[in-house]
Amino acid sequence: MHINAMTQQPNGENGSNSNLYMRLQQSQTIRANIQNISQMLNTGLSPEALDLCVKLLETGVHPQALAEVVTQIRREMAALETDNQ
Repeated sequence: MHINAMTQQPNGENGSNSNLYMRLQQSQTIRANIQNISQMLNTGLSPEALDLCVKLLETGVHPQALAEVVTQIRREMAALETDNQ
């Protein structure tokens, strides 16, 4: 999964516009599929949060550790919302 293909500049060896367009289309398809899976699993993550999670996973963050952090953030946000009411 290479969501970051949308932001990469083409390198010298394959910098054609058609190659960049194909990578962009593939990236958008992958992103849409990830969002669909997220909705089916009822994760409650926004598209922006999903993009961030994918980028973190691509950099080597352990999936279980990321899931635990997301869960902890949700708990803390729920506690803050409860305190504010």
